[in-house]
Amino acid sequence: MFSEVAKRYAELVSRMPWENMACTVTLPDHGVLTVEDAVRRLGLDVAILRAAREVEPNDLELQQVGSGVVTWSNNPYPDGREMTDRLGGEGFRHWYLSDDIEGNTTLYASYGESDGQLHFPEPDWLPFIPWTEQIGPLAPYADEFAAVYATWSGEPETWSDDPEVSVLGTCLAVIELESGVRLDKEMFRGPKTYVPMPM
Repeated sequence: MFSEVAKRYAELVSRMPWENMACTVTLPDHGVLTVEDAVRRLGLDVAILRAAREVEPNDLELQQVGSGVVTWSNNPYPDGREMTDRLGGEGFRHWYLSDDIEGNTTLYASYGESDGQLHFPEPDWLPFIPWTEQIGPLAPYADEFAAVYATWSGEPETWSDDPEVSVLGTCLAVIELESGVRLDKEMFRGPKTYVPMPM
């Protein structure tokens, strides 16, 4: 099951023109998180929402997906992350995924007060603390993440079904399986609202 979902995302990623990307999925524990609610949680005024015809290259894109909100941006750096982290917190499950032009990838998950994260290609651990102790609610996927790390470090392939383990494919598969939200081409092409990102 996992490898099938990861392969689907690996194929999708291979066709995307991303150089830098960051996306989030945020779901409320109860009720519905609307785009307008998400904009307020970001600390912004809904009056600054832009329609597609007004979009600027660095805008944050927001999409309503079921009871939650998905965001997309071309800013995988700390200033963008600081903004979208506001979507998480008590009463919400929140996932953040970023990838930059140099191949640095971060996956972060926050389930209310429990959080965890991974960094590729190198685990970003504190001295003497294994990366597996930093992943919090992502722990059920430790074997899949270990396979990605093994591939990046040049160790023998650990997924016989998958000759090239995709970092983004693996991370997107985790987000889908945990959230139930499929991040596919139809979603990318779907209607969005936009807000200016801090410069």
